[in-house]
Amino acid sequence: MKSSHSIWNEHYTRLKSRLSYPDENLVRILSRVGLAEGSNALDFGSGSGRHSFLLKNQGFRVTALDSAENSLEMVKELVPEARTILSSAPPYPFSNKEFDLIVSWGALHYNSQDVIQSIVSEYKRILKDNGVLAGTIRADRDTHLSVYNGKSSLGDISGADVNLFSEAQVRNLFIEFSSVELGYMERTPIGKLEERICHWIFLVKK
Repeated sequence: MKSSHSIWNEHYTRLKSRLSYPDENLVRILSRVGLAEGSNALDFGSGSGRHSFLLKNQGFRVTALDSAENSLEMVKELVPEARTILSSAPPYPFSNKEFDLIVSWGALHYNSQDVIQSIVSEYKRILKDNGVLAGTIRADRDTHLSVYNGKSSLGDISGADVNLFSEAQVRNLFIEFSSVELGYMERTPIGKLEERICHWIFLVKK
């Protein structure tokens, strides 16, 4: 069985992983958080680097973290000035209260339950007081990832850790933060109307 690292490193060699445009929901969130230019932002699970690029263009000082070397190579192409960190699990090599903003878009759910809880604890540690965490996590209505016993059986990420969350579980995950706002998005893949791709969107403040 392939390791999680191997699965994701191979994933980021495929053309479909090269997402170029930021998620419009994140664009809207950033327009309302009101952080100053030059604030420190972490793109957690940076993937193709599309949100690192967005953060740079919005005036943030960007750090990108991912567990796949091929992901970080994409980030370096798009945002050469970004600091890149290769890390697969907490604790992360950041100081307490280092970041004004953490973006965790489509990444958190690709971990075991224990690791997810540890990551959220790290988010709290490395966020500044009144810092902002914005991200998505897969909802329990999702059928696209074909999750069974905490693993996906979908295509090239088959065997990867995946956990799905109810609204109550998402709120409980961030219970130690000062505020949690949620949104929800759902879509179907082209040609697969019977499937559902479902995400909770979260905006959390320390």
